[in-house]
Amino acid sequence: MISTTELISILVLIVTYIAFRFVRKGAGGQTAKSRQARLLRIKNASFIFSVCLWLSFLLGGYWFLGFLFGWPTFGHDIFRMVVSHNHVYSSPSEMPSAIFWLVVVKQSLAFFAGAMLLRLFWLYGNGILFTAKNVNCIRFLGYWLIIDWFIDYQMQSLLRDMDLSTTSIFLGLFIIFFAWIMDEGRKIQEEQELTV
Repeated sequence: MISTTELISILVLIVTYIAFRFVRKGAGGQTAKSRQARLLRIKNASFIFSVCLWLSFLLGGYWFLGFLFGWPTFGHDIFRMVVSHNHVYSSPSEMPSAIFWLVVVKQSLAFFAGAMLLRLFWLYGNGILFTAKNVNCIRFLGYWLIIDWFIDYQMQSLLRDMDLSTTSIFLGLFIIFFAWIMDEGRKIQEEQELTV
């Protein structure tokens, strides 16, 4: 089953690919009408992804607060927090305090990463495709995946129940590398625009 972090990473890569593929500044032979149509497609896709992210923010926020405060849930008696396969908690009082605070940090970083993803889609939706702001958002998401893996590692080592995949580390490194390439391409394009 695919995790939330992997899903967000794939989403970022798809949207960035679309931005690179369909909108190239200064591309020869491109009419203004086709350029506007491509920008409109990017704006529409960004809007759809933003709506989905807002919905996940609302549901994720309710789930986390429901776990913390024992709020009612849909279809189940209570919310549960799965730290590893053998450690499922139904309330914060059942968790060791170190695990609880690591979960709070992990969830806070996840919400901040979601906010950065929303910012990235907002930039794309406004036609801002190749700027340092976009690169910073993408780079942060790569670092977040790596930090998230280390938090999971710390939690599972405290519980002595190691069951981790290194996929998110490699995906995070790939996203950071991708952001670096995008930044270098942006700098080359700016230099070319200055020399013309």
